[in-house]
Amino acid sequence: MKIFCTLLGHTWVPETLSPAMRWNTTKAGHTLVQDDVRAEEIRHIDRCVRCGAERDAGPRRHDKDQADVKAAE
Repeated sequence: MKIFCTLLGHTWVPETLSPAMRWNTTKAGHTLVQDDVRAEEIRHIDRCVRCGAERDAGPRRHDKDQADVKAAE
């Protein structure tokens, strides 16, 4: 923690960490397949600009409204 945060307190900035789409190859290495994106949850955190400390901000109201990214079979 920096001296500024110790004396005057943290400067919190809201930040959202959302799962990114990941692509991997099959064992043969010829075909790209998409990993399951829904396995991870969206995280809302507050991060201090000066020292990088994080605190959890909790889930938000529309977090479950994710689009279905799987291709129609």
